[in-house]
Amino acid sequence: MNVNSIPFNKVNTLKSVGRLKINDDFNHAINFINDTFYPQILGGGWMFRENTTNCSQLPQSGVAIIFVCRGRWKQLNNTLSTLIPLLQTQHLCYRIFVIDQEGDGLLNKATLFNVGFVEARKRFDFNCVIFHDADLIPLDDRIPHSCDDEVRKHAMHLSVGVSTWNYMLPYRSLIGGVLKISTDHFILANGYSNSYWGWGGEDDDLEIRLRASNIHYVHINSSIGRYLAQPHAKQIRSNGKLRQKLLKNAKKLFHHDGLNSLKYKIRLYSENLYFTYFLISLK
Repeated sequence: MNVNSIPFNKVNTLKSVGRLKINDDFNHAINFINDTFYPQILGGGWMFRENTTNCSQLPQSGVAIIFVCRGRWKQLNNTLSTLIPLLQTQHLCYRIFVIDQEGDGLLNKATLFNVGFVEARKRFDFNCVIFHDADLIPLDDRIPHSCDDEVRKHAMHLSVGVSTWNYMLPYRSLIGGVLKISTDHFILANGYSNSYWGWGGEDDDLEIRLRASNIHYVHINSSIGRYLAQPHAKQIRSNGKLRQKLLKNAKKLFHHDGLNSLKYKIRLYSENLYFTYFLISLK
């Protein structure tokens, strides 16, 4: 697939309905998309526009959506079965990337997000990126996924209301879950830290990086930014003392810990029907 273009499909039947109803049994079948919507482009890309194949020709340019997934394939399947029709309803030019970590050691989600960003830029023309937890299903098709003028001004926290938190923001500086940010701002903040192994801390670190880089962020309207959190096995938490030390020194460390210090190897790469997949070694 050309790095600067992506095939398009035109769908006239998709209409916004606002709040979505999701089955509580989490038994979603992604295969129905083939029958209900136009077939997906290999690699998880799609464009709503006739007679054009370049995202830059659209008023709202391309958006890359990046998931980290290791052992949560059922949850990812459920999320995509709702997210893909939602993205097409919004008439976007998008491509989905899924990043997996080799082995069974501690997960480094932040580094994998960095890898996804770097590799996505080699394969797709986009001006903003959405970092999306695999287990969060969007509950409103008005959640703004487009790369519009607003996200060029400030980062946008989309998952303001998550079911596990009774659809309330637990603390004002939380930006984890689903975050939309321009490529320029993400590069300016040097991406995520690569130092957080295990669960927790990387999102708070990014929030500190944004403030230190004079990048503003906003939480979208809580009545729209609602997500259903699917049950999953708990991850191993990172070392608490080390995590607090990293957060305390985040302003000092972020200039040389992030996109500019990224080290990884691609073990497997494939362009699937619904996403582009990478298996990454961080050793």
